[in-house]
Amino acid sequence: MSILLDDTNAIVIQGITGKMGRFSVRDIADYGGRVVAGTSPRRAGAEVEGIPVFADMRTAVGETGADTALVYVPPAGALDAMLEAIDAGCRLVVYPGDGLPVADAIAMRAAARRSGAVVVGPNTPGVISPGKAKLGFMPSFCYRPGSLGVISRSGSLSYEVCHRLSRAGLGQSTVVGIGGDPVKGVNAAEAVAYFHDDPATDAIVYLGEIGGGDEYDLAAYAAQPDAKPVAALVVGRSAPRGRKMGHASALIDARADGHAAKIAALRAAGVCAAETLSQLVPEVERLVQPQAASA
Repeated sequence: MSILLDDTNAIVIQGITGKMGRFSVRDIADYGGRVVAGTSPRRAGAEVEGIPVFADMRTAVGETGADTALVYVPPAGALDAMLEAIDAGCRLVVYPGDGLPVADAIAMRAAARRSGAVVVGPNTPGVISPGKAKLGFMPSFCYRPGSLGVISRSGSLSYEVCHRLSRAGLGQSTVVGIGGDPVKGVNAAEAVAYFHDDPATDAIVYLGEIGGGDEYDLAAYAAQPDAKPVAALVVGRSAPRGRKMGHASALIDARADGHAAKIAALRAAGVCAAETLSQLVPEVERLVQPQAASA
């Protein structure tokens, strides 16, 4: 399974009886997604908005055929919840939570790779394939169907950018929040690979920030002769060195982590790299115009 969604995803919400779980049952259903089960060890046998609640993931998956999990569990229990979802047979797991210990994130990623599952998160709003389905809590009105695959390290930045793209008539095939933590379930290189293979995606928009090496992985992809067109925005131009800016990995520890170095690397690889939010939509418009003309 990939990060691309449609109405065939059968979703189970872990922590369905909590505030976010209850919200997501309604929100996902309103968008066309299919929630078939929830789990809550102390509320087994109950229902939330007509959705059955089970004590554990193995029972939930066995009874409903769920293959996709959305995890609303506090950080202390999040690793166990994700491992339970993977072991039960879920091929796509989204964990939006913040504060997951790095050691747990490493274990999460290793378990997913061993099982052939895909984990999105931590520290993510989730995934949305506009007009088809969503798995997370992003505001639906910001998105419209189209052919741009969007990858973002920041949730709030992805809402703002996609809203601007949508108002400009530039729709999205799928939008994935890879999160801003040092260890990610799906990193930039892997997200790009999904979009490269996706026939519904004609171009890629990447929303990055200071710190980490994801932007260099994007540049390595863009430099390949068969790469799809790529536009990018890197935020944090004025960030002081040595100070964490919001996300755990948004930290300039070396020159290569900074804004200027990343912009230079992306442009050298042929990426249409914007330095400010206001520049991004015009850059994307220029990127897709040659494709529209040849269509």
